[in-house]
Amino acid sequence: MAKEDILNGLADAVVEGDDDIAEEFAQKALDEEVDAYEAIVDGLAKGMKIISDMYEKGEAFVPSLLLAADAMYAGMDILTPYINADTSAEPKNVIIGTVEGDVHDIGKNLVKTMMTAAGFNMIDLGCDVPLDKFAEVAKEKRATGISMSTLMTTTMGGMETVIEQLQEVGIRDSLVVMIGGAPVSRDFADSIGADGTALDASAAVETMTSLASELPADSWSDSSIAESKMKYKEILAQKGTKENIDIGLITAEKVIAEFESVVPKFNETMTKIERFSASFEDKKVDRLPIATLACGVSRKFVPCSYKEYSTSAEKYAESAFTGIKYFNMDTFVGLTDLCVDAADFGAEIRYPEEDTPAAIGHLEDYEKLEVPEIKEGTRAYNLIQGNKLATEKAHSIDAPMTALIEGPMVALTQIMGATRVLSDLRTNPDVVLKALDKTATYVEEIMKGMFEEAQPDNLCMVTLWTNNVILSADEYMKSEGQIMQNRVAPLYKQYNKPTVIHNCSDAPHWDLISKWDTKYYSYTFYPDEVNKGSKDHKHLISTYGKDTMFAGEVSPILFLDNSPEGIEKMKADTVNLQESVLTALKENGMQSKYAIATGCEVPPGAPCDAITAQTYTVAEKGPEIYKKIIG
Repeated sequence: MAKEDILNGLADAVVEGDDDIAEEFAQKALDEEVDAYEAIVDGLAKGMKIISDMYEKGEAFVPSLLLAADAMYAGMDILTPYINADTSAEPKNVIIGTVEGDVHDIGKNLVKTMMTAAGFNMIDLGCDVPLDKFAEVAKEKRATGISMSTLMTTTMGGMETVIEQLQEVGIRDSLVVMIGGAPVSRDFADSIGADGTALDASAAVETMTSLASELPADSWSDSSIAESKMKYKEILAQKGTKENIDIGLITAEKVIAEFESVVPKFNETMTKIERFSASFEDKKVDRLPIATLACGVSRKFVPCSYKEYSTSAEKYAESAFTGIKYFNMDTFVGLTDLCVDAADFGAEIRYPEEDTPAAIGHLEDYEKLEVPEIKEGTRAYNLIQGNKLATEKAHSIDAPMTALIEGPMVALTQIMGATRVLSDLRTNPDVVLKALDKTATYVEEIMKGMFEEAQPDNLCMVTLWTNNVILSADEYMKSEGQIMQNRVAPLYKQYNKPTVIHNCSDAPHWDLISKWDTKYYSYTFYPDEVNKGSKDHKHLISTYGKDTMFAGEVSPILFLDNSPEGIEKMKADTVNLQESVLTALKENGMQSKYAIATGCEVPPGAPCDAITAQTYTVAEKGPEIYKKIIG
């Protein structure tokens, strides 16, 4: 067979995601004495570039990329041992992993694949990586770079810790540090001292390549390491003092001390229940409601650990109550973590004292999934009881309570692993759909427990996979989408409750909102992802606002800055957002159907005064702004 045909065969195998064909053509390359390095670069890597370009154009989705990666690695396993020493340059080792506390690995795996195709030797530490492991392996492998990812705002602080550890051992300037994930911005990367970030896997390759080319030839010499240690010694000493301070607890005490003298001055004319209910129905209000997702951080008012908050019904309820009270929020959204169902199905869960629980041990066999019974000792039971207590406490101060649970697909990906589930949806859909039916049954039972026993005012469901860069709308509707439409939405109606959805993905399938008559939609706006489908309040209000109340827009990362400048910026931005939202509402013949909120959870270690800078500004300035624009 001609060399060109073999190279094209390798590329096509990757594009099609066919492991067997990739292995077949890899062996043909060896049999026909095609250079192994050339077969990888001009065959396998070329195919990966083709599928990546299709992904960027919206012509392929994550399952295709995952399968293409498997095919590429299958071919590489055969070819790599035969790369000639004289054609392979000194390996550029890049350490990659998802930071501790986060088990999401799709984005990390895509970056790994694209960097591998570009010639980097990727050393994958996996997900939920202990923070000190990055520096340890980087030093051992004399790495060219480190690539850290996270999807959860609650774990972003770990990235800065890793950079500080690199500084401490003197190797920070020896390598490139890149960070990534949906909530990561260029500003955040700069603020923690990372070298770069990228919006997608292709851009990550370009950024790493460019930054690596700027590293000095002697970056790993003893003198360079010694010089780096001296350079960061004073900086680390200053940071060390700060690390011993629980900024959340200190600022919580400050907020409590000032509460009685500050909040009564707002002189609000509606109760929280009245305001939130009226906004739901687009009736006139005294101001827009505020529903910042300050969930875990509210525990600082109790105070209690995050582990207690997520596993003790009483501590959770008290956190909800104090969060509503001291943050002056119009509702508390009860997000604790996204592995409640996974724990009950038997997945191994890690419960850190001061961070969100994470599923660290996925199950192996779809067929062996059994729907648990909700009973004392299960996490679902605890969550129902916690929301029952929280609802009673919220009502005692005339506030509504919003409970939160995982949707069927979130539950399954926590149980089995997201990368595996999304790949299997394409290759073995029947098995996945049967397993999804079981998680959906458990979700239905939890919903019934919430509606019948806990009785929160609203029940919010997390549906992260309605995302047009993960699955096509058709693929989604063939999996969780049909369950949402045919089973979940009717259950909301059966109990005469509004369908409430939370989706902090970067670009949801917005048009699916109407399929299950969604009345409240909590979203995240990513300005850098507008070209991929992320939408702001102006678009959402004008397009869907008549039927659905929206909440989101504000980046939770902004709440990490409680410097005087940060506080003033938060206040100014909150005023501007209210003005913009109310203007959009008025232009579309509406008057209140929007809540000022974050699109994802505020990191649980955030300073509380940064949150009150937003919530108190809404209460203080909101009535004046509302009257000026709406009348």
